[in-house]
Amino acid sequence: MMPLAQTSPNYTALLLCLLVLIIAVPLLPADWPGHFLELAFDLVLLAGVYSAAWSSRHRWPFIIFTLVTLGARWSDELSAHISVDAASYGLTLVWIIYAIEIVFAALYREREVTVNLILGAIVVYLLAVVAFAELYGLIETLQPGSLAGLPTEKVTNALIYFSFVCMTTMTFGDIVPSSNLVRSLSVVQAVFAMFYVAVMIARLVGLNIVREVTKDQSSSNR
Repeated sequence: MMPLAQTSPNYTALLLCLLVLIIAVPLLPADWPGHFLELAFDLVLLAGVYSAAWSSRHRWPFIIFTLVTLGARWSDELSAHISVDAASYGLTLVWIIYAIEIVFAALYREREVTVNLILGAIVVYLLAVVAFAELYGLIETLQPGSLAGLPTEKVTNALIYFSFVCMTTMTFGDIVPSSNLVRSLSVVQAVFAMFYVAVMIARLVGLNIVREVTKDQSSSNR
């Protein structure tokens, strides 16, 4: 039997949940309760356990940390205290970084370009978007006014939108950083996005070249 740590994960569920959170939830009517957004975020956390850590040696630590994060997020839903809000943002940020580390390590072990490898690369990109959104939310909670133009409702949707703006270097100007810290982080995010895409494409191309060379050598030796 193949060891647990070597079983290839499947990133389809996590990718679908991320797309629901990022694309579908913002399309909900404005008068719908905000709990739908939280439920979508919870699905991302649970899908992360299944897709990222279930077949990894990190399974049980990740499950425990996921439950702690879920508890913090729902405590934030039921309480308006700033410390609970900050704890929710902070724990979610750490959870996403943990998930990225697990997924990226699994991708690095792959030696062949597959659909699942490409899906995993997309998952890391989208998780990074949400991670920066949580970081901006934490900063805004601790230093209100760090983001000018941030709405008072559906804040998570707006933070993810602003994170995508930074990630893709689009400058619409409806939400803008008004503190030096957020300005610096937005630049870091844009640079990270460019390097990530370049490195990931280079790795996918490199793996494909190695595969073709190996195939040609096998054919010539027959």
